[in-house]
Amino acid sequence: MTGIGVVCPLGPTVDDLWQGLLGGRSGIVPLTRFDPGRFRSRCAGQIDDAVVTFPPGPFQFEIKRMSAFVRYALFAADRALEDSGFPPAADGDRNAEEARPSCPPGGAVFLGVAMGGLPSIEAGVLKQEQQGVRKTSPFLIPSLIPNMAASAIALRHGIEEEQMTIAGACASGAQALGQAMRAIRSGARTWALAGGVEAVTTPITYSGFEAMKALSRRDDPASTPRPFDRERDGMVVGEAAAVFVLEDRAHAEARGAVVHGELTGFATNGGCDGITAISPRHVARCMTGALADAAVAPDAIDCVFAHASGMVQGDAAELEALRSVTADARRKPIVTSIKGHTGHTFAASGPMNLAGALMALRHQTVPPTLKLENPDPAFADMDLAREAHTTEVRRCLVNASGFGGINAGLVVSRA
Repeated sequence: MTGIGVVCPLGPTVDDLWQGLLGGRSGIVPLTRFDPGRFRSRCAGQIDDAVVTFPPGPFQFEIKRMSAFVRYALFAADRALEDSGFPPAADGDRNAEEARPSCPPGGAVFLGVAMGGLPSIEAGVLKQEQQGVRKTSPFLIPSLIPNMAASAIALRHGIEEEQMTIAGACASGAQALGQAMRAIRSGARTWALAGGVEAVTTPITYSGFEAMKALSRRDDPASTPRPFDRERDGMVVGEAAAVFVLEDRAHAEARGAVVHGELTGFATNGGCDGITAISPRHVARCMTGALADAAVAPDAIDCVFAHASGMVQGDAAELEALRSVTADARRKPIVTSIKGHTGHTFAASGPMNLAGALMALRHQTVPPTLKLENPDPAFADMDLAREAHTTEVRRCLVNASGFGGINAGLVVSRA
């Protein structure tokens, strides 16, 4: 992994994310995307749109008219390519609309998107009903289809090989990263951009999740969400994009790239007792599969970046699964969750966790779980990170789970 690009409620860089995690800074704020007065949940992890800017380049006109998830994904991809040392999107000495970048051949784009352009769908329906069909934007359909984020990245950066959009609910981004890893392992690709994105801070999202009683009802952004806490009461909607450059080792070494870490294991599976429930048994199978793919035992994992979003059942199920996986391990991993800082970023959850894990490997520090003040007594046997731990971090396990019983696990190792 040679490039990291992040934009999230804590800022537009992976360093902003890391400093926010270590410093206990919350990106949860009072909701401003729309008037939340009619909802009980009125907080969100929002991205500052002022920081999401683009230099002149191909498809500039279209990008401005796309849904937020497209712009956020493209911004994160730009940052990942810059970080990796690949060429920029366009040559400043040429006509910006005609310029095309010179990314190496053999690349691909794998992106996880769960709900895509939901805000555009909602706005389009309302505009049609209130103003008539002739007021519908010609950019409505391109703006809402889930593949447009991956397509925009490929088009702007001249990547003409494989592009794949994966819609696996909140496991989408982790699945995209795993598929990219498999493509490179197999020799089908030499490098890839991979990650996940979500931006669905819109009334219909809140209506749907409130109907399910899935959202936190706390009014104070400083007190919610609360992963693993005995007073957790649900998730908070978050926005984010996290995109990475993955390369074959020989390809990275040949160009002298800085390696942030190695993606060494991946597994994904299905299975649940209900369409929205997380099954401890199936999550445990997924974790075990990821460890087996990385050829390591459970006690080789130093840290788990948990999916935990502050949901009562979900947090408990994940830790029950981890308890079974590590039952015979000589040492137990430290467990942390970043969602107290960012909210639940859905398809971007796994990639955001991966960004945190890569920084933990770099700095040999496990970040704390923000707002974990009174751990649930049911988790007393687990090593939950309530403060930053400076310790040896060789490998991290990254978890992601989604509605429909979809699970994904990644193992990332120090380079």
